[in-house]
Amino acid sequence: MVLDIEELAGMEMESLLERYKKIRDDLAILNFSEYETRAYIALVALQMSDAESISMTAQVPRTSMYKVLDALVEKGYAAVSPGRPRQYAPEPPLVLKERIFSKLGETFDDLEMIHGILREKGMPQVIYTITGREKVLNKMGEFLGTAKDRVMISTSNASILRNSLEKEFTSAMNRGVSISVITLPGQKFVSGTKLFRRAGLIATDMVVDGKHALVAGANLEVCGFSDNEVMASHLESFLKMMMVEQ
Repeated sequence: MVLDIEELAGMEMESLLERYKKIRDDLAILNFSEYETRAYIALVALQMSDAESISMTAQVPRTSMYKVLDALVEKGYAAVSPGRPRQYAPEPPLVLKERIFSKLGETFDDLEMIHGILREKGMPQVIYTITGREKVLNKMGEFLGTAKDRVMISTSNASILRNSLEKEFTSAMNRGVSISVITLPGQKFVSGTKLFRRAGLIATDMVVDGKHALVAGANLEVCGFSDNEVMASHLESFLKMMMVEQ
């Protein structure tokens, strides 16, 4: 049986539709696109199904469905079984929750470590905040413009950075700057950069010359940045470990 998500909500109660909208907005924070959100919720409802049934339930165009499902599989949010037609199943919500909480826990543990080091050294803990995707991208472009030796980036938004900052990346490389990028499997980036691929990336991190650090949210709508070299050095060490642990 194929059910439309919003129709199903109307069959149950108005509050269910509101709940669906909240889930959709919350998943966007985790770098789910609108179609990926619809597809994942449909998968949770169907448990296992083919692309056509998922497309009808999620109200996602069939022409886009395989691309959306492949993206969910690459990010570890769904699994696919061979055969014709291919069958897709969701990563169980509780498993996904534990994985995300674990990664967030590691991130905040790292932040607490940095906080402790700075406190012990008596160094100022100055982090500046920017809101708005355009301003965040402009700051990243500014950092690229000042780079002299190396830039390290980890991002789940490779396409946005590539489309918005390709000129700045190319200019930096033409100056002899080495650029290393960690991104999701299957994502492309600016030609000439050193690419490393890891599943499950959520945020965007950037370190320039081991002196400047920037951490942005999943949708690049907000970021914090600092010129504190101790903080930048620790973030750079973390990114280096991500490049090795494949």
